[in-house]
Amino acid sequence: MKEPGFRGVWPALTTPFRDDLSLDVDGIRRLVDAVIGDGVHGLVVNGCTGESWSLGTEERATLFRVSVEAARERVRVVAGCSAQTAADTLAKVKQAADAGCAVAMISPPWYVMPGPDEILDHYRKILAATPLPVLLYNIPRRTGVGFTVEMVDRLADHPRVIGIKESSKDWGLLSSVIRRTRDRISVFAGYASFFGLAALCEGAVGYVDSGTPVFGAKSVAFYHAATVGDLEKARALQADMERMLAVYFGLGTFPASIKAALDLLGRPGGPTRDPIRPLDPAQRETLRLTMQAAGLLETRSGAFAR
Repeated sequence: MKEPGFRGVWPALTTPFRDDLSLDVDGIRRLVDAVIGDGVHGLVVNGCTGESWSLGTEERATLFRVSVEAARERVRVVAGCSAQTAADTLAKVKQAADAGCAVAMISPPWYVMPGPDEILDHYRKILAATPLPVLLYNIPRRTGVGFTVEMVDRLADHPRVIGIKESSKDWGLLSSVIRRTRDRISVFAGYASFFGLAALCEGAVGYVDSGTPVFGAKSVAFYHAATVGDLEKARALQADMERMLAVYFGLGTFPASIKAALDLLGRPGGPTRDPIRPLDPAQRETLRLTMQAAGLLETRSGAFAR
């Protein structure tokens, strides 16, 4: 494997905004510090969870820079750099590299619906010029297109491809990618709450999960239990996280529920950007009661239970 240390729990972070929907720079710093305190192994910013589609060029540069500064070399930062063209992708990668990010996470182009050979050409152009190692990102329900095992297998041979975040929700595909490429790249599951334990047992090196900033140390405890063979504890923790995730997906448009949960925990959540609406009062109360039942909230005031 190209980078044996590229493994573990890498939370996909939301992007905090102020009430006027401007970038909350202090909130970015506090959220980064909070999840590092949970014991995570790295950070992922400017992905789907981070409302990357809503950020302007300068905002994205600020997010990258502040995230790296706040991490203070305790963990590495993966930067979401996807775009419809190779040139636009490379412009984002340069921003990430200039800010000190360690890895660029890149999905296939969305909306244009390219074919497999066109997707591979897109990556070849990026890989020929990228200043950063690349984490492939497969999330077909967002992009409209996805990787096959054969496509990942071909890209895994490139020296700049160090891993993949496999978020198709297709266990057969995830399992096949692990078995076919784990000797060359780091395979991360996209959903710890659904596939985490099975993926880790199959040979995945970790997961990138939007729920981890809410689950906190529980997510890291799950990873540890799974990787040391304490399957009974790992199953129980995964079941707890899956129950919470089912609530997230049932409340509002993603990531409104994640942001509301962070607010309830006293962590920087804040509003979502248009067209996503924040949770309404009834939805927030449902979320609060669910988090309380899961042991994530000690009191109505939102104290975080570790």
